[in-house]
Amino acid sequence: MTKISPVAWAGATVCSVAAFLTIYCVLFTERSADLFGTVVRDPLSGAEGIQFITPNRSESQSQDCRSSEYKYQYTELTDEELEAEEDKPLILYAYHETPNARENALFFLRHGLHAQADFIFILNGETNLNESIPDEPNIKVIQRENTCFDLGAHAEVLTKDDDELIKKYSRFILMNASIRGPFLPTWSRDCWSDALLAKITETNKLVGMTYNCHPSRHIQSMILGTDRTGLLALLPKINNCFPTLESAVDAEVGSTGAVAEKGYNVTALMTAFSSYSTYSTTCDHGDILYEGSYYGMTLHPYEAMFQKANRNNAPETLKLLTEWHDGSGYESWGVCKRAANVRKAVRAMRRRGYDIDFGV
Repeated sequence: MTKISPVAWAGATVCSVAAFLTIYCVLFTERSADLFGTVVRDPLSGAEGIQFITPNRSESQSQDCRSSEYKYQYTELTDEELEAEEDKPLILYAYHETPNARENALFFLRHGLHAQADFIFILNGETNLNESIPDEPNIKVIQRENTCFDLGAHAEVLTKDDDELIKKYSRFILMNASIRGPFLPTWSRDCWSDALLAKITETNKLVGMTYNCHPSRHIQSMILGTDRTGLLALLPKINNCFPTLESAVDAEVGSTGAVAEKGYNVTALMTAFSSYSTYSTTCDHGDILYEGSYYGMTLHPYEAMFQKANRNNAPETLKLLTEWHDGSGYESWGVCKRAANVRKAVRAMRRRGYDIDFGV
């Protein structure tokens, strides 16, 4: 056994203490900041009547982490790190009133909302769902006529005012009320939107729940994650007020090809998609979102975080998971906040020279 010198032990102890204090300062300060804030204008609309709260450290908290005793471990955030911290995704939720859509939307309101993203609910046609949407600074509601189908409505909102939202945000999730979720196992510590957008890389520019190989191979559009590059590739296909369901489906099918034409890949959460490297170009199955259509199985919500809820596939599974998640008290506000705090702690430690990688 190699004998470790006292000097080495002392050095290891100092590094451990420094790492602990760094994480403590980042996490404690961020948690306390929830209680205090500064009022600013609504960054989504600029409206005077809607206010956002910007976390604001108290004097005592600031001195805890900046006092002379701990001075050696504090470093101001760089512009790049500030930008990374403020890089919230924009999540667009398209809704049209049906009994099933209402159940799905209410479940999402209970379990999917959080403060680490900005949300826009696009309410198409007559509905009073807006009465159930919480009045939070990062949540906005748009009511419009029920036209253009979901993809067309998404594009209309995104391109409004000279593409204002596309310029403001760099990551996007487009979803509709035909799916229920998020469903995550009790052992998961992931924020659902982080998990989806983590699939977007330098080479992958579109992610969805599932992949359909007929009539043309494509990512199915009930939930899509992308970045600005991917969205700009999609827009020529979806930026249209589709007059018929057939034309809207054609746009969905063509969206994957539009991304591929720009030289990028697409990916899906379903496990089978990752089973071999040429799946996206060689698979031959049809729509898997029916009972028993996923290689003889029915796709489980834990595999894709959401379930297509308007087709009566695995209704008992959907019913039980809905009841269990409601009963558990699961909500994304805390889960996504903790995930964001871990990322900030990792960035802070990297600034101090620690070579760590928690996969965030």
